[in-house]
Amino acid sequence: MSSPSPLLFALYEQASVGCGGAPSLWTHPLDDRLQVNSLDRWRNVAVTAEEANLDALFFADVLGLYDVYGGSADAALGWAVEAPANDPFMYVPALAALTERLSFVITASTTYEHPFALARRFGTLDHLSTGRIGWNIVTSYLSSAARNFGMDEMLKHADRYARADEFMDVFYKLLEGSWAADAVVGSKADRLYARAGSVHPINHDGEHFRVDGPSLTSPSPQRTPTLFQAGWSPRGREFAAKHAEVILLPKKDPQEIAAGLADISQRALAVGRPAGEVRSMALARIITAPTAIGAQEKYDELQRNYHVEAQLVSYAGDTGIDLSKYADDEPLTTSTNGLTSYVVKGAPQDKPLTAGDVRRKFSEVTRGTDLLFIGTPDDVARQIQEHAAVSGLDGYMLNPLVSPGSLNDFAELVVPRLAERGLYDTEPKSGTLRSRLRSDSSDLLPSSAYGASFRQRVTV
Repeated sequence: MSSPSPLLFALYEQASVGCGGAPSLWTHPLDDRLQVNSLDRWRNVAVTAEEANLDALFFADVLGLYDVYGGSADAALGWAVEAPANDPFMYVPALAALTERLSFVITASTTYEHPFALARRFGTLDHLSTGRIGWNIVTSYLSSAARNFGMDEMLKHADRYARADEFMDVFYKLLEGSWAADAVVGSKADRLYARAGSVHPINHDGEHFRVDGPSLTSPSPQRTPTLFQAGWSPRGREFAAKHAEVILLPKKDPQEIAAGLADISQRALAVGRPAGEVRSMALARIITAPTAIGAQEKYDELQRNYHVEAQLVSYAGDTGIDLSKYADDEPLTTSTNGLTSYVVKGAPQDKPLTAGDVRRKFSEVTRGTDLLFIGTPDDVARQIQEHAAVSGLDGYMLNPLVSPGSLNDFAELVVPRLAERGLYDTEPKSGTLRSRLRSDSSDLLPSSAYGASFRQRVTV
């Protein structure tokens, strides 16, 4: 039997007091999220993540308040549900300067960003970090975000993805195609920075965007940042198969994950991408202590500081379903233009989902929907190994319940046990984010990637 390969591990964060997943746990006496505006707090997170040899620090983000529950943002503000939402782009340059190897993945929306400006920001960050940058591609789901950007209502699901497809074309044309590989000379003696004829406008004129180009940034170490994406709907899977290098799954059942990954793999093969080119990670929570009793005590303390109303505020914003309007026995509509992967399932097929079903799902800190590993460090390492073996996942994104405690527990207690099983790479990582994820250690998109088709040939 072959030895297991090391898994990927990253830390899921938000520049918010109430981080997504368990937004009320900032009330825990050991949590430090009230220091969200402090660079010292984030420096500690980044340095710990680097010392633990994590692959990346991942920043989720939202562009509006959760104002569906109760018809206003009052509850969201009271519970700090993904609020305040600072701009993660502002954190990363400072954190990249404070670290040497840790990579950073930033969430940005194809619905509310413009591809020219976003390409410039990512190109600049990739230069400043020497290639340690990834982009989590989202189409956004909050109605309040639409209103913040001058729209009467949120775009329909299909329309968001249609815009995203064109957005990616413009993005690739700018970062992959507008500067040839040999464009930059940078010679003081020849008084020449860039070769004539090697930097071209892109002259994109489409349904959603008109962009002349070229990119204002010269080619960065990766050119295109490493591409992450979390869509799980059929349209999301289609998008992931075409563009994503890493897909992030909000699922826990290993059989369901395995089936979904097989579907995405087939879709990727159909568009010319080889097997294994799309990597995968799942969001996971870890509760651990040296003893099983200690782990249970941590769980109980988390439960005492967990408040279901905050979770229902988050659910309402994500799905558009306001449970404050429903009695427990009332059936819910599951038709939503929001985050479809977050609509709670679980009622028998012959019984409609009720508000009570959802409240019961969310009555505990683990929500009944989340991937949770709990127990001693050996227990957790074994659970991760077994889950990965069945699901086929390449790694896990740690969703901390308490900060910095969850990260510290993982680094100090679980990492050594994973390393003993061959599941964790303890050698310091170097190079670009993409080179760490690829078997060929390439910094650039592979030739099989859709984005690479926009690349210029070297000038002769």
